[in-house]
Amino acid sequence: MAPLAACNIIPPEGPSLIAQRPNRDFGPSSQRQDKNGYPLLGAFPGAAAKQLDPNAVAQDRAGMLAAANQQNNEVRSASAEYQQSVAEAQAIRAQHQQDVQAITSTQSRSDSARKSNEDVIRQIEQGSTTSSGQTTPPSDSGR
Repeated sequence: MAPLAACNIIPPEGPSLIAQRPNRDFGPSSQRQDKNGYPLLGAFPGAAAKQLDPNAVAQDRAGMLAAANQQNNEVRSASAEYQQSVAEAQAIRAQHQQDVQAITSTQSRSDSARKSNEDVIRQIEQGSTTSSGQTTPPSDSGR
């Protein structure tokens, strides 16, 4: 499961920049309320709500766009770091595969160069080589 979870891009920790923007106060509502502070159903407001001026709206919009762009850049940076770490891990994996293949190939060559007990017995029965390199015929003592 862990390798699959690593495929998702993890956003930076903490609250987003857009969530950190200042809260606008729209002033008191003109909605009529009961004695507990709940709006009265069917009681329409006596006046329209106060509207924000265009400059405040433009300023908020520019701030939110700047925050969104900055957050996107942070996510792209995190994605690039993730891709780099994946590439490094793949390089390490490839190196380990080469090391294992090199070890197993030398081990199989040395295993094939070893003689089994049966091979040594056959060589002795057929005629063995002496320390001087000469072959001696098998003895006739077994007949």
